Amino acid sequence: MSQIIKFFFLFLVLFFIAFSVNNYNKNLLISRELSYVLNDLKTNYEIVKEADTIDAETLNTFISNDKQILNILVDANNADMTVKKRLRKELYTHLSKKYNAIKKYGILQFQFVLANNKSFLRMHKPDKYGDDLTQVRYTFAYTQKTHKPIFGFEQGRMIHGFRHVFPLFKASQYIGAYEISFSSDSFQNRLLKVNKLYIHFLINKKVFSSQLSHKNSFDLKYKQSIESPEYMLAYTKGIRPNYVAYLRKNIINKHRTFIDANINRCKTFSFYESTGQSVKVVSFLPIKDVKYKKTVAYIVSYTDNHDIKAILHNYKLINIILFIGLALLVYLFYLQFIRKKALKKTTKEQQKLLELFDKGDITLFRWRNDINWSIEYVSNNVSKLTGYTKEEFLSENIAYSNIIYKHDLQRALKELTKAFESNVDILKHNVYQINTKDKTKKWVEQTTLFIRDAEGHVTHFLGYLLDVSVRKELELELHSLNENLKKEIDKRTNEIVQKDKMLQEQAKLAAMGEMVGAIAHQWRQPLNSLSINIQNLDDDYEEGLIDRDFIDAFIAKQTKTINFMSKTIDDFRNFFRIDKIKNKFSVKKSIENTLSLLQAQLMSHNIQTTLQGKDFTLVGVESEFQQVILNIISNAKDAITENNIKYGKIEIRLENKKIVISDNAGGIPQEIINRIFEPYFTTKEQGMGTGLGLYMSKMIIEKNMGGYLHVNSEAEGAKFVIDFNERI
Repeated sequence: MSQIIKFFFLFLVLFFIAFSVNNYNKNLLISRELSYVLNDLKTNYEIVKEADTIDAETLNTFISNDKQILNILVDANNADMTVKKRLRKELYTHLSKKYNAIKKYGILQFQFVLANNKSFLRMHKPDKYGDDLTQVRYTFAYTQKTHKPIFGFEQGRMIHGFRHVFPLFKASQYIGAYEISFSSDSFQNRLLKVNKLYIHFLINKKVFSSQLSHKNSFDLKYKQSIESPEYMLAYTKGIRPNYVAYLRKNIINKHRTFIDANINRCKTFSFYESTGQSVKVVSFLPIKDVKYKKTVAYIVSYTDNHDIKAILHNYKLINIILFIGLALLVYLFYLQFIRKKALKKTTKEQQKLLELFDKGDITLFRWRNDINWSIEYVSNNVSKLTGYTKEEFLSENIAYSNIIYKHDLQRALKELTKAFESNVDILKHNVYQINTKDKTKKWVEQTTLFIRDAEGHVTHFLGYLLDVSVRKELELELHSLNENLKKEIDKRTNEIVQKDKMLQEQAKLAAMGEMVGAIAHQWRQPLNSLSINIQNLDDDYEEGLIDRDFIDAFIAKQTKTINFMSKTIDDFRNFFRIDKIKNKFSVKKSIENTLSLLQAQLMSHNIQTTLQGKDFTLVGVESEFQQVILNIISNAKDAITENNIKYGKIEIRLENKKIVISDNAGGIPQEIINRIFEPYFTTKEQGMGTGLGLYMSKMIIEKNMGGYLHVNSEAEGAKFVIDFNERI
């Protein structure tokens, strides 16, 4: 048990090391993949930002070279309110078509500010103008002060965006500035359409003024983000509320601490989460404001990543393989260890076993498969079996084959040749005789094991010899006893067969006696009729009644009587035919023939018989079947008369290959019902019955005809059932 624990501990250590390496490799691959995803987000962000810059600079080239725009702004700087209103309308009309065109590119705000920082025209809100943007918009303050362009992310009073502010000059005279602002909504839409990225744009709550955070318009544009309580979500058309709820429950809430820690440190980071059949990678890219260069917004992307899914799958698979592989490896080491340990133990046990052979009755040999069957090893007790010493065999002074009886040696060689041809590994020889050194004959039992090389060739024989002389002598004696016993059994069997035949003859004679009685009843009335008619013949003659018609009628009447008696004899003869040929016969007809022989006898005892049911056929000796019916009906008749039943009744029903014979004799006592089929058992007075009728009936039905005969005792009488469905 201690060794198993050691190897189990070894397995745990190895698996822990392998698991740690695999886990490290998994984390390294996932970290690398997360970096790829984050870099892709950065690249896409830079590409969109660069495209916006190019669009803004292209538009700036048009604006800064449009003389009409420049002239309007020059005039507006020195005009009164009425003139400014006209100039504002003129500028709006001039740029309306252009503005409607560039809105398609995601430009949210397009406004002009005069040199005094007063808003002159908002193309997206032309009715709102005249407000000073210096305190609200750092980008305008910077351009007004330095007369240089500026680009960056900035939050206004209500709207945030990626703003491009350019100065305007006419003849080197600074006349004001204008803004081209791209919304985060357009930014998100372009990432979704072009790069298939689902984006959340988050704005830090600190950049909003407290007065605006409760306005309805603010609530429509911004919602509390799921990613951080410190950030608001820019609510665009691409945001799906159900999907946002799904992300919060299945991803964000599970990584809340990690997200908060990294957002508080304004980090760029990403992580993954397995969600059913896919793996979601969530990447956070911080956006810095143009003024303080601090993180005021985050772009958060949610993407499906098949590479990480594959890494996780491979990680699990490798762990399983490592577990199974290391388990098998350690198990093999354990088996090797056990084998070595067992080998040492076996070597010791083999030595003890050889010592056991030396002290026991079994002699062990090892021969080489050469022409002389050279002996390599023989146990010390060989002298006890053969009289020759171990040294005599090893020195080849005596060959073992020389002490085997010649005819037994030839038989043993044939057995060995057959074993070679059959390619068996173990051969048990038939017992043979040897001649010991002191000329004593011994019977030996030999079992030989064939030892083969790698190519399957037999190189050695390992055999053991056992002195079975005592057993052989007992076997010979037992064989003699068996022969005598067989003769005795044959004798007894013949006696039983003869006895069985005698029983059958006795039963036949008993049945014949019943039939003779039945014939006596059948003949009594016809004989009386013949006697009376003959006695009356003399009187008829004296009275002159005899003429040809009288004689013809007399002869016909007496012939009919004689034919009836002849038929009775024929039925009797057929009933006791001695042939045993099986034929197919009608059950109903066979029973009717039997009843015809018994009818007169039954009527004399006032016993009524009925036969009902659908006929069926059987294959067997019909006379034996009739003997069974006769026995049962005769027993019923005897029981009715013995019990003084005034109106006896015997009913026979045929139903579904069954013959049911019932009477109204009062039934069979329960104490004897189980014995009525025994031979020589009878309830009749001595000399009135043999006790063989029902015994032979059961033998005929069950042994000769394959049916089943049994009896039930009911309130009215006995019911015998002959069933040919329930085969014995």
